[in-house]
Amino acid sequence: MTEEKEVVTENNGQENNDKENDTEELTDLESGIIRQVEYYFGDLNLPRDKFLREQVKLDDGWVPLEVLTRFNRLARLSTDIDIIANAINKSTTGLLEVSDDNKKVRRNPEMAIPEMNEERRKELTSRTVYAKGFPKDAALDDILKYFKQFEEVENIIMRRYLDKQTKKRLFKGSIFATFKTKEQAEKFLGTKDLKYNDADLLILWQDNYMQQKQEEYAVKKDKKDKKHKEKEKKEKKDDFKLPTGTVLHFNQGHDKMTREDVKEALTPLGADIAYIDFKVGESEGWVRLAKENSAKEIGEKIIDGKIKIGESEVVFRILEAEEETTYLEKTVEEMAKRRKNQKQFKHNNKGKNFKGKQSRKRKQDQSDDAPPAKVKADNS
Repeated sequence: MTEEKEVVTENNGQENNDKENDTEELTDLESGIIRQVEYYFGDLNLPRDKFLREQVKLDDGWVPLEVLTRFNRLARLSTDIDIIANAINKSTTGLLEVSDDNKKVRRNPEMAIPEMNEERRKELTSRTVYAKGFPKDAALDDILKYFKQFEEVENIIMRRYLDKQTKKRLFKGSIFATFKTKEQAEKFLGTKDLKYNDADLLILWQDNYMQQKQEEYAVKKDKKDKKHKEKEKKEKKDDFKLPTGTVLHFNQGHDKMTREDVKEALTPLGADIAYIDFKVGESEGWVRLAKENSAKEIGEKIIDGKIKIGESEVVFRILEAEEETTYLEKTVEEMAKRRKNQKQFKHNNKGKNFKGKQSRKRKQDQSDDAPPAKVKADNS
């Protein structure tokens, strides 16, 4: 059997007060039993209670009272079948029938079970109210007693949350109350200064409450997304912030000149090279130094702005102002793109034993300090 939900019908039995048998006073126990069993077979629970629906199909709608005594909330009231049967027989709503031997109960066959579809859900929502302000240690029976002063309430759902420490579902202090009719719900909402044990109650239509929560969620999500983007932007800026005054441009090299040749020419001058942006056969290249404002110092050591590399007099000059800013911004953009591609690759190949060209990449290509594509790094 599936675990029983802790929601019940509040039925004050006012519909047929003109009947002769309603002169008999009901005890609190009998009222509680009637309320609970009528909830089980009522319009709200029965259409969605899979276990009870299966029981109803077995014997022309009849369900043994012994089966119902296994349900938690009824069992708390009583497990005595005779007491339960006698109480149900005093109900004045006409919803339930008790068998001649007082061993079984069923929903009145003349009362069709409503189909739970979208139209039905909307109709239920139209007469459901949200109420907040109940003490978090309040019991369902306490709240049911409070609602007896109002017109007929079909159902009360205590809203709960999972406490991470105790692993228990605790009461939030708010409920959804479904009234018998929309007019009764409107009357409740029109009641001024509602209180529970001197505490003010906040009441809204369920639809209005849900819309309000959706709007609050959207605002929180926007703030969270904005904060995440700002953090991501800051991380990118911090990760790829490059020192200025560090870029040397060179050209007029020979066709077979390599990055290693350029490095060997600059190292004796004390150049701490972070990266050489150059490929064999290209007409120009860039050297990015590691230390802030170190390009000027190296530039002063290059006689007439030229260094002999192989058979060529390679011309060097310092990138300054806007020219350097443009180059560094482009470099940062390429580095960020490379980082993103690497993360995406790792995500797509997570858990895979990937081998091939990726595992044979040059060591210097695996540094975040080098831009992607055709440009290769020299981190030595």
